[in-house]
Amino acid sequence: MSDKYHFLPPGTLDALSNIELISRYLVEGSIMGLHRSPYRGFSSEFAEYRKYCPGDSVKYVDWFAFAKTDRYYVKQFEDETNMNSYVILDSSNSMAMPGTKRHKFNYACYMAAAFIYLMQRQRDAVGLVTYNDSIRGYYPPRNSRQHMLDLLSVLENLSPSGRTDAAKCFHKIADQIKRRSLVLIFSDFFDMDAQFMKSLEHFRYKKCEVILFQILDETELQLPYKGLVEFEDMETGDVVEFESEYSRDIYIQDLNDYVHDMKAACEKMNIMFESISTRTPFEKALLAYFAKREEMY
Repeated sequence: MSDKYHFLPPGTLDALSNIELISRYLVEGSIMGLHRSPYRGFSSEFAEYRKYCPGDSVKYVDWFAFAKTDRYYVKQFEDETNMNSYVILDSSNSMAMPGTKRHKFNYACYMAAAFIYLMQRQRDAVGLVTYNDSIRGYYPPRNSRQHMLDLLSVLENLSPSGRTDAAKCFHKIADQIKRRSLVLIFSDFFDMDAQFMKSLEHFRYKKCEVILFQILDETELQLPYKGLVEFEDMETGDVVEFESEYSRDIYIQDLNDYVHDMKAACEKMNIMFESISTRTPFEKALLAYFAKREEMY
């Protein structure tokens, strides 16, 4: 991999070397890959028998069954197939943290690059969508190496800007999805409301598996300030004064409650929600996520 893709460093490639991402849901497709299709075919794994029909290849006739029953039965197998995946990246201003070189946004890009690489490695079609209050970039899923390199180049040239309207954007993205897919969304998710939840339901209506990765900066989690602090909303420009030491415990409790409520709401929709601190090395966060996923399925 070229050194110009700094969101996919050698350490990440080493960490991903033994990981395979397999969707928990049946997926559609025709290219041989790592995922089972709802369509019956003649691949490697046995599924069931059916009666022989004129035109069926005799090489799939089970002659042992014929010897026992004097009837012709054909073996059917589960097709293993490729999966469409959408990496959706919040590129609004809230993902930029002053004084941290946009660490939160960069962290999301590292995670996104890792999944893009992983999808292409297992011959799945992967696409990339970036959004703020509208769709900034839409790159439909493809499974070529050149497409993967193109997506990595897009990540290298992104910078956060503008306000967020996730619900509007998610509905537009879901409208473009024509088959069961894996949807990975990277954001700070500070916009949970009824419309936002409806937009997630839109993905589930399309029978997509949805995974939300909430990326939070350590300063958002700990509020490590002293005295009276002036905060500026990075999207609206609104300014408020905050007595940090007096309000820290209240703020942290409110944040924890918010994250808990969002995770609970996602669980009701069978959506996985992972909240990650930028303090955690992203290779470690990836491995922890896949270990958890393996235990669940």
